[in-house]
Amino acid sequence: MSLKFFIDDVAVDAAVIDQGTVEQALHKVQSELSAAGKLVVSLKCDGCEVPSDALAATLDKPVTAFARLEVFTSTKETLVIEAMNQAAVSLDEAEAECRRIAGLLTEGKTADGIRALGDCLGAWQQIHDAVSKSIRMLNVDLGTSVAEGDRLAELIVRPREVLLQIKQALESQDHVLLADILQYELEEVTQQWHLVVDLVRGKALAEGAGTA
Repeated sequence: MSLKFFIDDVAVDAAVIDQGTVEQALHKVQSELSAAGKLVVSLKCDGCEVPSDALAATLDKPVTAFARLEVFTSTKETLVIEAMNQAAVSLDEAEAECRRIAGLLTEGKTADGIRALGDCLGAWQQIHDAVSKSIRMLNVDLGTSVAEGDRLAELIVRPREVLLQIKQALESQDHVLLADILQYELEEVTQQWHLVVDLVRGKALAEGAGTA
């Protein structure tokens, strides 16, 4: 069986990776076969994208276990821009959902509100993770001023402060306070985080332009 090998949809001589494991092949792509600044971001084996939960097992397999390997790369700047675009959308969705949950709590529909709150907080965690990872990837200075004198480091921890307030309101079963936090405190944090997202995305755009 002859292995077909592609990097970013461009056919490459499979002889350069026909020995060893898939993981070794990816290391070779990263270190020798890709342009400077490119990172391996996804992998297809025999036409199927490898999901994250199957990645470790796939990496251990020999490349000869497959008829076709496709590796896709990107720059860290592009990855950050895409992540921040999604984060901006998720922020708007989370804000709308928090308002809806606050309405449920105000109407006395406590069980429905608490049930929906878990998903909303999960979305906030994903946003927080995406922003934090992007900041590390670009090595953004946490001392950077974002708005009204607030530094990036100060705004990054604001969601945790509000989440602590939410936890305390839940523990005391103060649903009126919880509704207020969701409607007003998180709204303010959301607006601040839109500024953070804009700042990180702007830095990625500037760095990407500088390396183009």
